[in-house]
Amino acid sequence: MRTDAMQAELAPPRQASRGPRAHTHARAEVLRMLKEDHRIAKTAFREFERLDAQAEAEVCENIIRQTCMELEVHTRLEEELFYPTVREALAHAELIDDAEVEHQTMLMLLDQVRKLRPGDARQAATFRVLGEYVRHHIKEEEGEMFRQISHARLDWVRLHEDMRARRHQLLAEVDEPLHITMLEPGEAIGLQPSFDVPYVRVGRHP
Repeated sequence: MRTDAMQAELAPPRQASRGPRAHTHARAEVLRMLKEDHRIAKTAFREFERLDAQAEAEVCENIIRQTCMELEVHTRLEEELFYPTVREALAHAELIDDAEVEHQTMLMLLDQVRKLRPGDARQAATFRVLGEYVRHHIKEEEGEMFRQISHARLDWVRLHEDMRARRHQLLAEVDEPLHITMLEPGEAIGLQPSFDVPYVRVGRHP
């Protein structure tokens, strides 16, 4: 589906009045949502690197599965809604181009991780490389892109509503042959989330 058509479908009816405070609050919520995703991902990779992939294979598998799911949802949210909306407000639009290329590399690594068997040393190695790409991407995004748009005049209320709605849609579209358990972000690594949108972790259950 084309991004503009999708945005029109997602967007609720416009409110009669959306004052500066509403947009300020919505901007803070959008950036907080993305930064929380970043925090959880960085913590997951850090926790994974402390584990023995052979001796603690089940824990490692849970972290890999949940992290891959969360990264995929996060990436699609940015590419479908966040990036197209903020591109016009950026002084250096090439930041979006760079971020999209980085996403392609990360998605390629995600695909490789998922194709390898749990416990395979190559899966652990690929997941660690993915972590390096993700950390670099986060540093660039938070250090440059977020800083540039922190005072941008956008319809932040609309963007926040669309991103929340789309996140729920993406989670509902998950299609895996395994059972699906609704979890809070970061639960597999013991983090307490700071926002109220549930994630899914895919795992093996009795």
